[in-house]
Amino acid sequence: MFSQKKTFHIIGGGISGLSAARTIRKKYPQAHIIVYEAASHLGGRCFSLYDKKLQRNIDNATHVVLGANKETKKLLKNQKFFNKVYFWRDKKIHTRFYTELPFILLSVFNTKFKQIAKSLLLSLAFKLCPFLSYQRKIYFSQGDLSENLIKPFLSFANEIKNGWVLQKIETKQNKICQLNFNQGKISIDENDIIISAIDAHSYQQIFQGPKFDFNQIIDIYFRTSVPLTLPNNIPFIGMPDNIADWVFINQDIVAVTISASQDIKLPNDDLARKIWQEIRAVNGLMPAFLPPYRVLRHKRATIKQDSKNQNLRPSSAQTQYQNLFICGDWTMKNYPCCLEGALKSGTRIKKYI
Repeated sequence: MFSQKKTFHIIGGGISGLSAARTIRKKYPQAHIIVYEAASHLGGRCFSLYDKKLQRNIDNATHVVLGANKETKKLLKNQKFFNKVYFWRDKKIHTRFYTELPFILLSVFNTKFKQIAKSLLLSLAFKLCPFLSYQRKIYFSQGDLSENLIKPFLSFANEIKNGWVLQKIETKQNKICQLNFNQGKISIDENDIIISAIDAHSYQQIFQGPKFDFNQIIDIYFRTSVPLTLPNNIPFIGMPDNIADWVFINQDIVAVTISASQDIKLPNDDLARKIWQEIRAVNGLMPAFLPPYRVLRHKRATIKQDSKNQNLRPSSAQTQYQNLFICGDWTMKNYPCCLEGALKSGTRIKKYI
């Protein structure tokens, strides 16, 4: 068992890195925990920001949490979950959840249904079956990701270093002995432990990990002059056979998510205009003008979760170096790349440290 006073170096201040910090703190209350984050903010893709154009708080990406996501639900105290999922198909609204499973799985895996690795589909079915009504309840973020999912983790680290970009590692035998950041070099003592919580692309570049293919997610935010409503005041809707996949209503902010969107090459203005037409069509209207909008393209939102990439995913948190362990949604081989997977990967670290 490692010493209580050991130093843990966590590279990456996203959800998985913060989850790892919490796990370490619970196991080793006296440990010294340092989080190095390349960006100016914590959370990775899971954070909120103030958008000057829209003059509102928005999320870097709208995140959806199901009732089945136990780890994430623990953090969402007193947050509202909605009981029904609505879909817009053939100019009608329906709630037949199981008839839209291919569309839902596209959103879960950020990969087209026919391309999803069968092992992942079987694993998900095993974890969720039976998929009961309470498991299908949905919460979606409304400009509050940082408050609900980042703030609870801030007390677990002794130091948080923003703007620290890992550029290179130095090794000795089968251990890492030095971390070279843009802001300085960190020597690693014999008993120190390093946790990599960076994305799969960065991990491949720095640690010579597997080379994955990635899928994009596009998020679009519109600010309306008055709060927009959908039929029957439903708060969100899935839109199969449209460019937009999901539309979420948050007072005067309308958030749109498009999964596996790497083939969409439209300029932002043209894309926003088409999406806005689709949204207004749900109410049987043609838009008179395009409201202010923000388009965020996350080009490497997740790895492509097909058989090829599934086979490349690690089967544990161990690496080729004795003092380096990994976490992140992409490291959870038999779990979708998502917020829940990121949290679970940070919790899994306790088995190895």
